[in-house]
Amino acid sequence: MPAYAYEVAFPQKKDLSLVSNGIFFVGKVDKHESLWINGQKIQTQKNGSFAESFKLNPGDNTFYLTNKKKNVIDKYIITSLSPSKSSSNLVEFPIQECTTNTDNVILRSTPENFGMNRLGYLPQNTDLQINGIKNDFVRVYLNKNLSGWVPSDSVNPELRDVNPVGEYKGEGINSDNISETYKFKFSKNLPYSIKFDNNRLYSEVYNVAGYTDETFHSVIELKPPYCYSAKMKDGELSIKLPKVDMTSPKIIIDAGHGGKEPGAVGCMSDLEKDLNLKAAKALKKELKSKNYKVLMTRNSDKFVSLKDRVNYAKDKKGVIFISLHMNSIPEYANPNTHKGSETYYYNEFSKSLAKSVQLALTKSLGTRDNGIKQASFAVIRPTEYVGILVETAFLINPEDVEIYKSKDYYKKVAHGISKGIENYLKQL
Repeated sequence: MPAYAYEVAFPQKKDLSLVSNGIFFVGKVDKHESLWINGQKIQTQKNGSFAESFKLNPGDNTFYLTNKKKNVIDKYIITSLSPSKSSSNLVEFPIQECTTNTDNVILRSTPENFGMNRLGYLPQNTDLQINGIKNDFVRVYLNKNLSGWVPSDSVNPELRDVNPVGEYKGEGINSDNISETYKFKFSKNLPYSIKFDNNRLYSEVYNVAGYTDETFHSVIELKPPYCYSAKMKDGELSIKLPKVDMTSPKIIIDAGHGGKEPGAVGCMSDLEKDLNLKAAKALKKELKSKNYKVLMTRNSDKFVSLKDRVNYAKDKKGVIFISLHMNSIPEYANPNTHKGSETYYYNEFSKSLAKSVQLALTKSLGTRDNGIKQASFAVIRPTEYVGILVETAFLINPEDVEIYKSKDYYKKVAHGISKGIENYLKQL
């Protein structure tokens, strides 16, 4: 520590500009010292950690850090910027025909980059009917009661005269020891959506001639773990269901962040990537002691992209995917009101695993139970595995710091998550 024994972990810069109406300061102070920010005495925990939030006025905001003798020991200038305004008006036009110009174009239910609004993934050269534009998305006609949206730059800039309606050619099932694949053949690539509900998989293919409202429907009964993959290629919608022994499923542990990506920074200057890796190793040890098959997306402090984490889990035929993280908050929020553990899921069939892990983890750690939440994190979006993301505790909350600094923290994390997985499997 410097001559005056304190350290600010956030803000990390003393001259900072951001679009926000608030800012928090977190860090640690030596037990023999006291700290004031703009005349307000900062309360610390026994370990010296502190967290305090302040409102920001438009423009420059100056924060003076002073000691108990009221001497200025540091100065921060935080500039609050006004958010930019963009047009969001819907512009409608007569139906035009076009095609997608790349693979895996996300068909969304609303004109927003919002993970929860995904309907399906369209291959290149999928014929579409479009009749509006909003927020850099074009509106796609699916049937008289339903529209979808794709990014405007994902369709060919030159519209062409095509017949957007296709024909249904038949279906079949391929089965082997690894998987069962349902195939639905159409005359060309068409927009489609997939929905999981009550252990059934509902698929709809749009703009199909001869069907009510030009929409083809299919329903497939699923068995645990309810995973699947779906894609449209060369006019064929294939839905693959893996055959899995759920008495000993392969588990992938994902230690969040790593290498050049440190993640959040805690009051005590702890880096999230390091804590995630320690928790992941402890969990692996716990699971292997119970004879589970376990793999990790990273075993050391290295950077692994989100895409590579997902591809690794798919390539290794992972069935359960646990992504470990430590929580943080936006700079305008109050760190003292954000504490505890929470677990995220994306696919509905992952919800029961999230519930089971959240219950067992908070019981083991003694953290506040913030419940489970649905969110669109890239590593838990795939339908090929049952994926959850666990935020074990808040890095910037002084009370949670006491928990994750305790000597048996990692053992308790491992025990709680392992118990949650075990209880989940018993329910299937």
